[in-house]
Amino acid sequence: MNKKKQFYFWFFIAVILFVIDRLAKWWALHYLAKPLRFTDWFACELMLNRGISLGLFHFDHPFGYLVVSTLVSIILLLIVRWTWYVYRSGGPIVGQLLIIVGGLSNVIDRFFYGGVIDFILFSWGNLYWPLFNIADILIDIGVLILIIQMLKNK
Repeated sequence: MNKKKQFYFWFFIAVILFVIDRLAKWWALHYLAKPLRFTDWFACELMLNRGISLGLFHFDHPFGYLVVSTLVSIILLLIVRWTWYVYRSGGPIVGQLLIIVGGLSNVIDRFFYGGVIDFILFSWGNLYWPLFNIADILIDIGVLILIIQMLKNK
């Protein structure tokens, strides 16, 4: 597959993943007024995260939230620019595209809903993993891909 076709393929996959995440968040907003428990270890519970991953840097005050949201948006734009550079240089961009898709969806939440829509909950006994969403999974997979690529190139 040539470079252009490969780009369109991954761009198409990125759009599909973006739509899946947006639909899942729409579902969470409209159908998770009460937590929904599927098993002892898996549930869905709606929360607006006004911080970053794992609820770090959570700000109730609008100024703190605006600072965090602005920084996240700037970092996302820098990743877009870097991805374009890597693409033009002939490098792989799958990891970057996943980060961009997840980041873009979460930034949309920040500006339209006042926080990132998190709703996936895993627990074990009294231990709870912080709530997250599909976009967070895409970001994590994208970072993992970049780490693997970096280690392979050492």
